[in-house]
Amino acid sequence: MKQIKLESLAFVLFIMTVLTSCSSDNDSPQGDGYIYKSAYATTVLGPTTGKVGQELIYNISFQVENGCGEFNKMTDVEFNKEFGYQVEAKYPATTCSLPDPEIKKTNYKIKTNTAGTYYLRIAKSETEFIVTKVVITD
Repeated sequence: MKQIKLESLAFVLFIMTVLTSCSSDNDSPQGDGYIYKSAYATTVLGPTTGKVGQELIYNISFQVENGCGEFNKMTDVEFNKEFGYQVEAKYPATTCSLPDPEIKKTNYKIKTNTAGTYYLRIAKSETEFIVTKVVITD
């Protein structure tokens, strides 16, 4: 009789261990409570000339889908064999109480150690860039 009780208890403990080890603490779509989406630049403002080693700052305005969207990071993108950057916005996975689209801003910094002509390309649509020509001198 005692052996049956011990086997039953062992079985119950085994089932509880399996069920708790299979539970997930991650209930959000991206694992951190945010959804990430591309956002497109509306304007890019900044210098068109600079010196080697100088940090240049560009102010990028971009549109998010709703008032809860915010800047996450810049990502690499390619259109027609030209490389550039695209804004990635993050949105809370929960319902947003600010449904209207908004224009947000972020700063993007560049610094080069070589003189030359560079093109800063920021995506303004799925196929186009806002291009800023930057001349760097010694």
